Amino acid sequence: MGSSGCLRCICCCYNCLVCLILAAFAISIFFLVYYQPERPIYELKDFEVKKFDIHGNILETDIAVSVQAINTNSKIELRYGKENSIDVEYWETKICSGSIPPFLQPTKNTTTVNTSLEGKTEVSQSFQDSLERDQMEGRIPLDIEIEMSIIFVIEGINWRKMETKMKCILVIDSLNSDKKTKIFNKKCGIKHEMA
Repeated sequence: MGSSGCLRCICCCYNCLVCLILAAFAISIFFLVYYQPERPIYELKDFEVKKFDIHGNILETDIAVSVQAINTNSKIELRYGKENSIDVEYWETKICSGSIPPFLQPTKNTTTVNTSLEGKTEVSQSFQDSLERDQMEGRIPLDIEIEMSIIFVIEGINWRKMETKMKCILVIDSLNSDKKTKIFNKKCGIKHEMA
C-alpha cells in the first residue's frame, strides 16, 4: 500500500513537470507569433575627422561617427545601455575610442546616433611611416569596432539582453581635418548573441 502511494506521488510529480514544460513551450510559441521579435539593423553612416595631429610620437585624434539603428519591431522597444564601446584602429593600433549614449528606441523607429571618439596614443616611427605612405597614396585602411548591449523591452518590461558586435573595414582618402573625408570602400559585419 505504501509503495503504491509513493508511485502515485512520483507519477503526479512527472505529470506536473510535463504540464509545466508544455505550458512554457506554449507561452514561447505565443510570444514568437504575437510579438514577432526581430534583430535591429545597423549602418555606419558618416565618418568625420575633427582632429588628427602627431607631435613627436604622440598622436591626438578626435573623430565623429554616425551610426544608424533601425528597430523594425512593431511591439518591442530597444534599450541601449551604458555597456558599449566604439574603437577606431589603424593597422591594429587603436587611435581613438568612445561610446554611444544610453537611449530607449521606440518601435518601428530609425535613430541616427552621433558620437565623438577621442584618443591620445603613443605611436612608433614605423606607424608614422606607414601612415604617411597611405596618406600620399590617398587610401587609408581603418577598422571600426562597435560593441553594444541591447535589452528588448516589451510593454515597459525588460525581457532579454542581446550582445551585438559590429566591425567595419573602411578605406578613406585622408585623415586631414581641413577636408571632408571620402570613403572609398566600406564593408561591415554584425554578430548578435542573446545573453
